[in-house]
Amino acid sequence: MDVLPEDFARSAKKQGRQASATVSGRRRAGFLLGNKFVFSDQAEVVWVEAGPGEFRELRLWRK
Repeated sequence: MDVLPEDFARSAKKQGRQASATVSGRRRAGFLLGNKFVFSDQAEVVWVEAGPGEFRELRLWRK
């Protein structure tokens, strides 16, 4: 998992699909960008990117 800069997080909100996935045993809400899952902590201070194989049980949210 990689920590992302703030400007990338803004584009993830605009271009990604809302989703939830299990990352390191914890359920996280975030955005799916291609084959990467981007999520933040509760205060949206730190944004993290989980690549393929680092997350499981992905569910996309309908709009």
